[in-house]
Amino acid sequence: MSGVVGVVDFERDLERHRPLLIALTATMANRGPDGEGFWLSPRAVLGHRALGGGAGAADQPFAIDVGGATVVACVTGAPTGLGEVARQLRAGRCGVTPGASTAELVARAYLMWGEDVVRRLGGAFALAIWDGRSEELVLARDRMGGQTLYHAPTRTGLVFASERKALLAHPEVDPVVDMEGLREVIAHALPPGPLFSGFGQVDSAEVVRYGRSGWRRHRYWELESRTHTDDVDATVARVRELLEENVRLSVPEDTDGLVATLSGGIDSSSVTALVAAELRRRGAADLRTFTVGFTDGEFQRDAVRDTQDAPFARAVAEHVGSRHRLVELDARRILDPDVRLGLMRAKDCPTRIYDMDASQYLFLQHVAAAGGRIAFTGGMGDQLFHGARWSTDPQLVDSGTFPWIALAQRHGAENGFGTRLLNHDTLRKLDLPSYYRDAYAESVAEVEFLPEDDEPQRRIRQLSHLLLTRFRTDAGLYNSVGLQMRAPINSVELVEYAYNIPAEMQRHGGIEKGLLRAAVADTLPEKVVRRPQSATPVSRNPAYARRLQEEFTAILADPASPVLPLIDIQAAARLAESPDELVRNRLSRADIDLVLQLNLWLDHYRVRLAL
Repeated sequence: MSGVVGVVDFERDLERHRPLLIALTATMANRGPDGEGFWLSPRAVLGHRALGGGAGAADQPFAIDVGGATVVACVTGAPTGLGEVARQLRAGRCGVTPGASTAELVARAYLMWGEDVVRRLGGAFALAIWDGRSEELVLARDRMGGQTLYHAPTRTGLVFASERKALLAHPEVDPVVDMEGLREVIAHALPPGPLFSGFGQVDSAEVVRYGRSGWRRHRYWELESRTHTDDVDATVARVRELLEENVRLSVPEDTDGLVATLSGGIDSSSVTALVAAELRRRGAADLRTFTVGFTDGEFQRDAVRDTQDAPFARAVAEHVGSRHRLVELDARRILDPDVRLGLMRAKDCPTRIYDMDASQYLFLQHVAAAGGRIAFTGGMGDQLFHGARWSTDPQLVDSGTFPWIALAQRHGAENGFGTRLLNHDTLRKLDLPSYYRDAYAESVAEVEFLPEDDEPQRRIRQLSHLLLTRFRTDAGLYNSVGLQMRAPINSVELVEYAYNIPAEMQRHGGIEKGLLRAAVADTLPEKVVRRPQSATPVSRNPAYARRLQEEFTAILADPASPVLPLIDIQAAARLAESPDELVRNRLSRADIDLVLQLNLWLDHYRVRLAL
């Protein structure tokens, strides 16, 4: 997905710090395997890792001399709208070179329009621009937050990067985590933010400037409540139109290495069908599709999984004519130490649901190894079209807290998924009930209601706003294996439109995501269109639970394990001696998974807790 890192300093001469810049940039080698570039000046330095097919491997950072000062730009991700930007620049007699790179177009657009360049771009991107004329750093992210940017102070300036690990590699940045950061790590109310003490981030749809006088920040886009005036048929047609347009903009000219991850659910199937159709329209090679499964082969239904993915994915592949592959994973491989560490470094923090995320991580490694470079997904379908099961459960929606927290509490996890082995002192300091209450109240307070919204619609609008503004499509796993993720459903135009569709219209046809299903019904087999939502698959192999028990027992037996002061040792010991409990109870496995990941995170990142 490419990555950027940089340092700004108003006292030291950074031109002498090339070895440091190289070291910081190297932390993101997996994210940008196609090359690197550096730019150095006394006050600012920039490093870039490139992934072909996105912001480009050439000419990054891109610098322009402006009357003796330098304006230099780095871009990550895959911004759209560049063709129109180039046309307007040439119309304005701006010296754009033939075949100009993304970074060149952004640098020249910044010279012409200043910060307003971000309003002319779509897609997922992050920008870093050093303006030598004013000696200011400009950072910005796309509206939907598809690319991340973090920053941390140094003694005489700051360091910024696409990933936290690059900041932690700076010798003046300490891996300190206070109570607020630990809450983000342990709770699963909201996606984790900067986490480490003193760290900050550029928010989605935000432009920030940093100079000698400090920070200036502003948002350039907000999700707005509007009256929906289209009837059902017009709404279905508009959803289809926006999806097709987003796919057209997202498919690059060079389609080599273009793939789709296909679960057989309506989200990924919709994107797969429309991408395959776009490739046929262009006369390009057939789309390649990949589905994850497990070698044990035995599917068991549960509360969130009704059907197995593979048969539905195969039906989609046959229908759209893709070259399809089922990637079967060995459940025991999920707990390989290299996989656990790789997943940790992909996220720079413990993941919420380890077995699901580790399976996805291994799956994506296979996709990349098979030549995938740009991976299309159905990301944000659940958020945009009310697909998750807790979003259609009135008791959970009306619970007065995050519905997924209410769901965990319904099943006996009072403080949230994975928290039942934390000791009393840790839980007292975390005070998760107050955190959930306050974080939820802060989130829903941002919602703008319409006069015609009744109480059920107000609840759904609150939930939709929360999901669409806080839960962005997470490209971290894709980035970590050198894949660029593209999620056409997660486009600002479709988000703005679908956010205001009434809840009863969303369930068109009496099924979740009914509007999306109707919009793409002609592109997919009927059984796929009617398939109920099913969660990401996990293995039920008993060997997984046994291996989990072994790892857990080893940590409890090592007095140097850094997680021990945070957990209830007696409760942990009882669970470690109950292998049958781990086989049958997913909540118990989640409790152990969190302890194992906390232990690895505290150890590997040398975290110092300041509680």
